[in-house]
Amino acid sequence: MSNDKKIVTGLGKPELHRVLIRGYDLTKDLVGKITFSDMTYLMLVGRFPNDGERRMTDALLTILVEHGMVSSVVSARLCYSTAPEAMQAAVASSILGAGSVHLGSSEWSAKMLVKALPTSDSASDLEAAAISVVEQHAKKNKRLPGIGHRTHPEGDPRAVRLFEVARETGVYGRYCDFLQRICKAAEVQFGRPLPPNVTGAIGAIALDMGLPWQLTKAFALIGRTLGAVAHIGEEIRNPMAQNINSAIKSQMAYDFDGK
Repeated sequence: MSNDKKIVTGLGKPELHRVLIRGYDLTKDLVGKITFSDMTYLMLVGRFPNDGERRMTDALLTILVEHGMVSSVVSARLCYSTAPEAMQAAVASSILGAGSVHLGSSEWSAKMLVKALPTSDSASDLEAAAISVVEQHAKKNKRLPGIGHRTHPEGDPRAVRLFEVARETGVYGRYCDFLQRICKAAEVQFGRPLPPNVTGAIGAIALDMGLPWQLTKAFALIGRTLGAVAHIGEEIRNPMAQNINSAIKSQMAYDFDGK
């Protein structure tokens, strides 16, 4: 019995004289007429954003482009210095490290929110659910994803701004509110402020925009791709990888000597 089931995507289709994207003609309907934020929302959600959703999407794409000489861009610089003919490999090396510790925790924060958010809008039920989340993580000695930041222990300014935009655009919803409640419960549990960080904000906002939790990391990946390319551009104009390599070798020798 043959399997004649067609393989069809609703995302795009090339034809002789046009390319269709979500049913729109790429060259006639989209290019030069919409923004990249429009295109991102169209591809991820399946429709064009309204004005508020467009502004929020733009903020999510912008917020994680750059955060200094962090491990992901160091990786990109080192990779490019050894294989300058393969810029894509350098960019990939930067993005491959997006996980639970750095850059990618929006996914796990969003999963936590989806799993724990009660169906009830009762303040007492929401508070009880938030406390339960914190207690479960504390019992397992697991870090709460999307909460707290080593560089910004008093509050991640990027998260603050994203929530401001979410409120201004009407995107702020139950998931954003629930994350804030979890942060307050964590503060009580651990005796110190633990505000949401930027990836936690991204996860909650993306959920309130209707994205599945598995896609919330998309904004980090898209934004940091641009950042990695920019670091490679700087590496071309002002090479630093050799100095980074020298510093690593120096530290390795120091450790090897047992000093």
